[in-house]
Amino acid sequence: MSDSISLLIAGHKFRVVGDKESALLRTMPGFPVFESEYDDPEWQVVFGRSIAKPAHWDVLYDFVFEADIMTCTFAKTKDTYYFTMEPYDKDMPPLVMRYVFGEKVIDATVCIDPDMLRFALWMAYGLLASSSKVTLIHSSTIVHQGRAVLFLGESGTGKSTHTRLWLKSIPDAHLLNDDSPALAVENGEAVVYGTPWSGKTHCYHQLRFPLAGVVRLSQAPYNSIKRLSVIEAFSAIHPSCPPALAQDERYQDLIVDMLSDVISGVPMFHLECLPDEDAAWTSHDAIFKGQHQ
Repeated sequence: MSDSISLLIAGHKFRVVGDKESALLRTMPGFPVFESEYDDPEWQVVFGRSIAKPAHWDVLYDFVFEADIMTCTFAKTKDTYYFTMEPYDKDMPPLVMRYVFGEKVIDATVCIDPDMLRFALWMAYGLLASSSKVTLIHSSTIVHQGRAVLFLGESGTGKSTHTRLWLKSIPDAHLLNDDSPALAVENGEAVVYGTPWSGKTHCYHQLRFPLAGVVRLSQAPYNSIKRLSVIEAFSAIHPSCPPALAQDERYQDLIVDMLSDVISGVPMFHLECLPDEDAAWTSHDAIFKGQHQ
């Protein structure tokens, strides 16, 4: 039997099976923090499978991986989903993952590159967790007074800068995750978990906090915050969910259903801001003191 590593991510038992893959994960930043012991995994990714790509599939989403080193494709045939990673370097083997919707196991070919493995597991977790009202969300996440705040925005809009201003200026603020925390709805409450995926910032915490608020950032020559309507809130948060899954009707419905529950119970804001201390206090006061406009 292949070696495996058992992880606990956002409260779910997520096991990775594969001799080379499990050994590699134990040496990579983030994953050892989430290693756990259990006998009954909810979901598994099993590497080392032989997977033939179908002759015909519907491509849902394709993109170039960061640093322009490979192309990725998300596709489907009826209820079966495929995710491939094709390196430009022909000496690196491609990765193919196959998942039948509703099953508990994703099959995958061998993967021995750490960057490919990290991203493949991010994708696999998203495919499996969406049915349980969990999604990975592109954000930088602060915890303050025992509650989490998600800061959203396109790359380069200042999410990490804004959270650093919180850490510098606001007492009892700490970073939970700087790239891809897990957003979940549990018993009607929106909560946020740390994950093994935190971008370039090594910030890995197996912790859970209720969600206090969501702030979408944009740069401006002033600091001003506005609470969003339901429609505005959905438009603000939806682009930060996994873009590949948004291209599939089934996954889109799951994500929309979950986000509707989040929006109904959590205030969301748009912050136009400078990269200064006053901007941090502006978002803080809107969420924790209700001083929004």
